[in-house]
Amino acid sequence: MMRTIKHPGAALDPRVISLPCRAEKMRLILRSGVSVLAAVEEALRDRGYESAVVHIKRGAFLPLVYVMPALSNDGTHAAWYSDTHSPAGRAEIEELVLTFGRRDGERFLHCHGIWRHADGFRGAGHLMPHDAQFAEPVEADVWAISGAILDQLEDSETNFKLFTPVGLAPAQAGAGQRAVLCRVQPNEEINAAIERTAAEHGIERATLHGIGSLVGCDFVDGQHMASIASELFIRNGTLQNVEGKPVSRLDIAIVDIDGNIFEGEIARGANTVCVTFELLIVED
Repeated sequence: MMRTIKHPGAALDPRVISLPCRAEKMRLILRSGVSVLAAVEEALRDRGYESAVVHIKRGAFLPLVYVMPALSNDGTHAAWYSDTHSPAGRAEIEELVLTFGRRDGERFLHCHGIWRHADGFRGAGHLMPHDAQFAEPVEADVWAISGAILDQLEDSETNFKLFTPVGLAPAQAGAGQRAVLCRVQPNEEINAAIERTAAEHGIERATLHGIGSLVGCDFVDGQHMASIASELFIRNGTLQNVEGKPVSRLDIAIVDIDGNIFEGEIARGANTVCVTFELLIVED
């Protein structure tokens, strides 16, 4: 039986919000000495972009400030966040993915990752983008988005503000690759949602990029994460045409409410979204 979670509001349609866009791949340097949010904003502004998905596999934070997933006890949310973690010293980045857009008319980002504290502890969770800083300039692989932007909007189903695709001026036809910017709603099976959405936009082969949360998680190697609250990022995602059918594969890293980190390819057809899943589908 598929796992589900009950949110405070009624389920909204559509269950996947998606917009066509263009995505251009580039490598950018994100500077130190300012907040992570400011560093990303500056690098993208210099290239004329307002939204992106960013993947980082090197560098360090000083300071590192983050929260982990937690159960909610406020009666108005199905899941929440832990107390803030601010470990002393330099924290090495293992891997992280962030989505960049806007909130209340200002630039904003949403970041999940894995890092190692100065004392060797391997942690993971949701970065606090106004407080964390890079220890030195960091190299980032970026899918810069045109024709759409992620805008944090009020969501009555979950009672959160969530990054939601919103249209911008049409992207130039020659700018980057054809893509689809998405928000997948709670209790949707993530592989099925990806495959259905790609088909609706006429995409058969693609790479998949983004972050989100799942209601527990099953992996192809038999691992099982039981936590109903989680934070994850896609390490590697693909969509392929297999015997005439779209087949998506997601290799992720995910952390539960106790700080346990699970990694690997998830079992297709077995995993439902907890709060949201912010996704960029880029056509091959």
